[in-house]
Amino acid sequence: MRSRRVWTVVLFAFVAGHGVIQQSMGALLPSFEEEFLVTQELLGMVGPAATLGLLLTVMIVGMRSGALDIKRMLVLGTAGTIVASLVISVTSSFAALLLFLFLQGASVGTVRALDRPLLSHLYPNRRGRMFNLYALLWAVGATTGPLFVNAVLASADWRAVYALVGLALVPLLVGMWRLDLPAESWSEETISLGALRTVLEKPAVIGMVAALVCSGAIEGTVFTWLPFYASQFMPRESANVLLSSFLVMYIPARLAYSVLVDRVGHLDIVAIVGLASLPLLVVAFVLRIEAVFFPAVMGLGLFVAGFFPTLSAFGVDTTPEYSGPVNAIATGANFFGITAGPFVVGILAGRVGITEAMQVIVPIMASLVAIALLTRLSVERTSQPTGSESV
Repeated sequence: MRSRRVWTVVLFAFVAGHGVIQQSMGALLPSFEEEFLVTQELLGMVGPAATLGLLLTVMIVGMRSGALDIKRMLVLGTAGTIVASLVISVTSSFAALLLFLFLQGASVGTVRALDRPLLSHLYPNRRGRMFNLYALLWAVGATTGPLFVNAVLASADWRAVYALVGLALVPLLVGMWRLDLPAESWSEETISLGALRTVLEKPAVIGMVAALVCSGAIEGTVFTWLPFYASQFMPRESANVLLSSFLVMYIPARLAYSVLVDRVGHLDIVAIVGLASLPLLVVAFVLRIEAVFFPAVMGLGLFVAGFFPTLSAFGVDTTPEYSGPVNAIATGANFFGITAGPFVVGILAGRVGITEAMQVIVPIMASLVAIALLTRLSVERTSQPTGSESV
């Protein structure tokens, strides 16, 4: 029991560190622009470089989770994250920055491919709650990221951000190295191609993937471009605080979702908060009403926070014996969206400007709501016994 609690603390601490890493990138875009003298199209590659590395390792490691030495992979992933972070702090070119952001993302992805499956086995009767609490810790780190960047830039170069993050992860590496996993904590099956095909054909999994691509595109665009977008009409420090204001709302939201997920249907939650997000998106990115800009962005964070943990728990609940591969599919779909969203917005920004490019979020959110409702109908239809009649 004590070992389970300690591993939970270690995993929660790592995901908080990942939140800091991920949300520091958007806040550092102006520094990268000044340091390397690159265009907005190239700046749009910063977020995707890291998330592409993460996406690849999440898919590869997650699909093989049943045949891997879990502790060894967690140690290797953490060590790789530390090394990549320290190398980024001394890089001298934009190409090298992108390369080591990719390697940093790949290392983080090794851990993220196994963290939720491990929690799934440690807490088999509380997956939805634990996934939301786990996501809450990411939100704590993510909220800290832009504020951390502001604090570092007040007295040092942007490179110090990555040096400090790398050093902060060293105690977690030592903890993973010394801890033993509980004997009953891992009972993952290795998935065959036939079983994988069966899983991928489930309406619930198809809907989960489509919804997570949309939600990932929305989050990735906000994470990467919100400070840059807001800096067009407010000071840079205020723009970074705006991103933290968006992310801080993830904390109470995910506490609430960790309770609601066991009382309200997963897809019902997604559809309701998606609909509620649409007017806020219009206010923030179409009408750009500055008087209510901060509250609109904060409200958006409150609603968007529940998408990923709720949808991934929904997918894992459909096939718990393959939680590693399903987690890989869910995380992969999410980070595919996180990779594609900022990249597309970067291309659009180079042609029409960042203020117009950000409006693409609105139709993506509308698509997410439609997918959640269609998936709910499809799952209900397939779960209804053949030949049954309504009475």
